[in-house]
Amino acid sequence: MSKETSLTRKISVVVFSRMLTTLIDAATAVIIARLLSKTDFAIVGYLLMVYEVCRYVATLGFPESIFYYFEHLTKNFRKAFALQTSAILLGTAVLTAGAIFLIRMFAPQLMSEFSPEVVDQIQTFLPLLAVIAVLEIPTWPVHNVLLALDRQREAGWYQIITSAMSFAALIGPLWLGYDVRFALYGMMGYAAIRFIGSALWLMMVLPEGDLRTPKGNIIEQIRFSVPLGFSSLVNQFNKYIDKFVVSFFLTELALAEYQVGAQEVPIIRVIPFAVGSVLISRYVKLKLQGEGQSLLELWHKGIEKVALLTVPLSALFIALAPDLIPLLFETGDTNYTAAIIPFQIYNMITLMRVAHFGSILQAFGDTKGILRISINLVVLNLIFSIPMTLQFGIIGTAASTFLANLINMVILLRLIAGHLKVSPVNVLPILYYLKLLTLTVTLGAFGWAIRKFVFPEWSHTEGLLYVSVFYLTAFLLSGSALRLIEKEDWKNLGDALRLDFLWRD
Repeated sequence: MSKETSLTRKISVVVFSRMLTTLIDAATAVIIARLLSKTDFAIVGYLLMVYEVCRYVATLGFPESIFYYFEHLTKNFRKAFALQTSAILLGTAVLTAGAIFLIRMFAPQLMSEFSPEVVDQIQTFLPLLAVIAVLEIPTWPVHNVLLALDRQREAGWYQIITSAMSFAALIGPLWLGYDVRFALYGMMGYAAIRFIGSALWLMMVLPEGDLRTPKGNIIEQIRFSVPLGFSSLVNQFNKYIDKFVVSFFLTELALAEYQVGAQEVPIIRVIPFAVGSVLISRYVKLKLQGEGQSLLELWHKGIEKVALLTVPLSALFIALAPDLIPLLFETGDTNYTAAIIPFQIYNMITLMRVAHFGSILQAFGDTKGILRISINLVVLNLIFSIPMTLQFGIIGTAASTFLANLINMVILLRLIAGHLKVSPVNVLPILYYLKLLTLTVTLGAFGWAIRKFVFPEWSHTEGLLYVSVFYLTAFLLSGSALRLIEKEDWKNLGDALRLDFLWRD
């Protein structure tokens, strides 16, 4: 088997596991919205939002440092480095638990437009989040350790198992009719099992070696990880900054509608990150070997394959939004029509999700550059989101987020161009991307117009089905005719549908 085929299968298993776990996460959001009232949905959404931000505060880029240092350290020190990373995260998890208690203290000021009863409930639940954080955060490097050890299948299974457990722990009590408190008790149980199971898994897969890293390594790791971690934190904060703006200036009902609308289609979002997590070690190797042209070619190849999935899916889901949102989220008298346009605007961002751009910067050790880009995005988001939210409501919030991402993408491409020693235009395989974008946006607009103006009497289920069949058929035929889809892509699609990568090396 060729190296390229082997790499494709390794990428496939990681992408598959990420997509499956993302589907589980998406199903979680949909089921919670259908099981709970808008008020309870807003409470759960706020708690999860706080937890994710706090988790990114605690991890501070240390899990991502696994990829960089496993290539720079000898195998004898890999076990020590992995244990060192988990120990650091245990300490930061305890500090994060303290931060959650501070949020509890200032909750009335942070949610000034929420009703007092809602604020009281959130304050009651926050200490349970602190316990979950202490148990779960130290396990965060395990997935990256498995990937860095070239154990992609195990990494995939680890993600699938932990996601399924999290789903059962959160949804199970709600499905059985218990309230949010019992769902959080379930999450505490899941976190405890994950902590013990992850420790045992890590001990089984790590190679034998020293229990201490070379002198000075921990300082090096901190210098590498902290800028990267602040970048991840800022990115996560940026993911929620628009929602914090809505929660501060608008009501809890508006927040519930915006939480439904302001979601990138999760399957699309994970594809570039999954591919990047596999390729980053190869970027580092090629950079260390001074093979700049090979690095650029691998980078472009990865972008083309990612774009071939993300761009068409993005255009499709934007076109499907008028049927997708009501079908997934509405029950009885609970109406989320106001979320449709924000969803369409927000998912225009996914048209730019053609690579894990941070992976190429990490390969060059430029974690400070990643941090600068992240801060730029937060600043741009704040500049645009507050006035546009006040003026146009949640539609303005979504539009400001897209505008901030577009401007920041231009800045990011210029930074990457400096490392690759090419012009900003050549960072992407630009002609391929523009042809793909033009085709998919045209087909998506055509499918949306047919549904709205020719067949308005279709049910939401019919609209979703017929537009999807038309769009996918037209894309596969025209994409092949225009040579955007090659024979290799059809073969990879066949392997993926057969799940060939799960049992063949």
